[in-house]
Amino acid sequence: MESKQLNLELIKSQGILRNIAIKFTKDPEEIEELVQETMVRSIKYVDKFFNNPKLIAWLYVIMKNTYINHYRRHQKQIQYENYQSTDYIQEGCSEPFTHNMVEGKFIMCDIEAAMQKLPKDYFDLFTRYLDGYKYQELSAYFSIPEGTIKTRIHHTRKFLQKQLAIYKKVDPSS
Repeated sequence: MESKQLNLELIKSQGILRNIAIKFTKDPEEIEELVQETMVRSIKYVDKFFNNPKLIAWLYVIMKNTYINHYRRHQKQIQYENYQSTDYIQEGCSEPFTHNMVEGKFIMCDIEAAMQKLPKDYFDLFTRYLDGYKYQELSAYFSIPEGTIKTRIHHTRKFLQKQLAIYKKVDPSS
């Protein structure tokens, strides 16, 4: 299948993708976002399609993985927000409570300063990893072996842990 023909097939399949997206979410905005993200990723990985004769099945897998990645990121955000709430409640605060933004701003400034010390290629790789990209996607994007991606992310984590060691909580039982 030529790329022009594939592009036409992708455009024709948008209606089917909307129907599939309804199985994942009922929100019309999320449906459109999911379809658009699926289309972008399908164009990005079009070279992998040419070996696969079933376009809709291929697009479904892309959509499902996109939705799962988005869902996981959303769940991590909820867990983080819940952790912060329970942390304050345990300290004796009752809701509604306000957050002291100054402490958070200092922490963010320190994180940003530590991130700026990273080499550009490590910074780009790590920020995409934090955005939820998988090792395989990062490997394809940066044209680097997956093992190298994992190693660089590991080294970046260790570097940031060392730079931000001041924020490590001390265990009172030790």
